[in-house]
Amino acid sequence: MPLTDFQYDLEKLKNRRLQTYHRGSTSRLSRVVSRYRELSAENYSTPAILLSIARSVMRKIIGRIRRLALSDSFPEIAELKAGQDLTSLTGAVLRKLERGDIGRLQAFAVRITGGLGDALVVARLIRDLQKILGDNLEFDVYSQSPAAVEAFFRNIPAFRKSLNLEIFEHVTRYYMFALSANQFVTFVNEQIDYRAVLTYYPKVVKIFGYAQKKREEIEFYIKNHPYLDGAFSDIATQHGFKRYTYLHEMLGIDYGGDLLPIDVDPKISRGLDLKQKSYITIHDGWDAKFKISTQRPTKAVPKAIWEQIIAGLKAAMPDITIVQLGGKTGDDLPQVDLNLKNRLTFSESTSIIAGAILHVDAESGLVHLAAALGIKSVVMFGPTNVAWFGYPQNINIAPVQCGNCWWSNTTWMDTCALGMTEPVCTTSINPKTVIEATLELLSRETAHAAKASTTA
Repeated sequence: MPLTDFQYDLEKLKNRRLQTYHRGSTSRLSRVVSRYRELSAENYSTPAILLSIARSVMRKIIGRIRRLALSDSFPEIAELKAGQDLTSLTGAVLRKLERGDIGRLQAFAVRITGGLGDALVVARLIRDLQKILGDNLEFDVYSQSPAAVEAFFRNIPAFRKSLNLEIFEHVTRYYMFALSANQFVTFVNEQIDYRAVLTYYPKVVKIFGYAQKKREEIEFYIKNHPYLDGAFSDIATQHGFKRYTYLHEMLGIDYGGDLLPIDVDPKISRGLDLKQKSYITIHDGWDAKFKISTQRPTKAVPKAIWEQIIAGLKAAMPDITIVQLGGKTGDDLPQVDLNLKNRLTFSESTSIIAGAILHVDAESGLVHLAAALGIKSVVMFGPTNVAWFGYPQNINIAPVQCGNCWWSNTTWMDTCALGMTEPVCTTSINPKTVIEATLELLSRETAHAAKASTTA
């Protein structure tokens, strides 16, 4: 297929999805029917289609049962220890709240429904929100990965706890107000203590009014998140908006920059015989919490392309160590100098990235992490929107063919949205382009480091 045919077919697919939601066909049943049609069009057998739908429904049912059970099944704690923070939402404190022994908390809550990249974007938002509120209103964060996410918020003033997302719905009524953040950020309106906010934090009222106005403009996309996230990003980028600053736009607050005060430990790299700024990091992986039915998602760069990239880099820069990072997802890349995949904690991986010259990756959460640490990246894009997700200081490589099909259907992470055997976008990435981009960024960063050491 010529490139123009890919673009034409993809635009038809996007327009059909958008029209479906504009007609109001967003009920659970209609989404099941839509998924059946999409899988049928991709030549899946009827048993395979029904099995896929059944698994999706069962995951939702099990998740609902777990949330209900959590409200009544907190660990038994006989007595709170002396000096323990009585406002932390441990099981014992939650029971005290439900009995009315403790009133509404002088704090706010933040729900993050996406992955680690989303959490980093939200952390910047809360950092800048706290500057407006005076850094003295405490807050708790609820996410799918509370242990990892805590590191992003730990050094933001008035941060208290990073907690599991599954209890959020059961505790929001005890906060002054709550925010829900993903691709969008909204107030959980029914849980706002208006009297307390007006009395103690009137600035929140102004932010709330602005956020409500912005919300009305895009309520259609918020209501249909994440199914129309791709369509929204196409519109947002036409107006010059970026993923990493759009949450600030929604609340009407200034963006304070990419860097976050995340703790790093230089001893981690030294313990692995990695001298600071003598190595680059690479990552082949994706969010394990995003369930897919295939071995590798469409946004993952094929292993064969990775191998060509690594071979080219090793030939061009033999004195630079190539370090692989990652968790359980993705492949081990045998050509790297040091494979730390699934061998470090997330905190340890953070420290390794912080000491790197640069990072090479597909579009992933580690790219957001590198930006938060001040490390530039070479980023290979596939089905996601380059203009929306790309940081300007990085070298962002768009696919040679197709691309930007995310959420053009519900199976975009499983299989090519256009029904091709392999995803057109990521398989069209040219290893030579990535190698040249990495060498260019390496040259820039090395020169910058040399200049900085000279002027120090």
